[in-house]
Amino acid sequence: MKNRLVIPASVTALLLAAPAFAQAHHAEWMRDKPFVQGLSMPIHGLDHMFVTVAVGLIAAQIGGRALWGVPAIFSVSIVLGGILNIMGVPVPLVEYGILASIVVCGALLAWGARVSVLVTLGIVALFAFLHGNALIANDGFVHNLPVFIVGCLVSGLALQAVGIGLGLLLARTLRLPVYRYAGFAMLALAVVISAFPTVNDCVIHLLENK
Repeated sequence: MKNRLVIPASVTALLLAAPAFAQAHHAEWMRDKPFVQGLSMPIHGLDHMFVTVAVGLIAAQIGGRALWGVPAIFSVSIVLGGILNIMGVPVPLVEYGILASIVVCGALLAWGARVSVLVTLGIVALFAFLHGNALIANDGFVHNLPVFIVGCLVSGLALQAVGIGLGLLLARTLRLPVYRYAGFAMLALAVVISAFPTVNDCVIHLLENK
């Protein structure tokens, strides 16, 4: 058991030593397109994108009611986190929490069978709250917040659907421990983003250059 904790513990230590990332922002061409702005937010950073897909994989790993319950909890928590940000209520260590979410989601996928469903749902809700706090903001660039939030939720649900679909399909067709491999891939992603922070912003740079 101790050996199984070495990788996530090491990655967590690396994340805590890394500088915090800047909050997500919008490409200039999206200025008058709040729905498009919302759609783009969950893919702005690799951390947001892959954690959202990982949540879909976690739902597929649990199965049953989790296939709709996990996305529902994730979506509600994102909105709650965003509302606090809009209201100006400070949430400490948001950026470090987002970084930690990559590690924890990876650990849940790699060793999720050993964690209760209720604990998993609580972890998903917490990290969704932190991601929502970073993604949804009244920064003066968004002119229609309700439409923006709807776009953000649609994009987030689509990414989770991708995770659920891939998880169910690959687990049934390949007959391999797909979720464990995905978990290790998430841990590797955490190391890469920590060592090379600019990699995290590659998608927003592509959007800005559109």
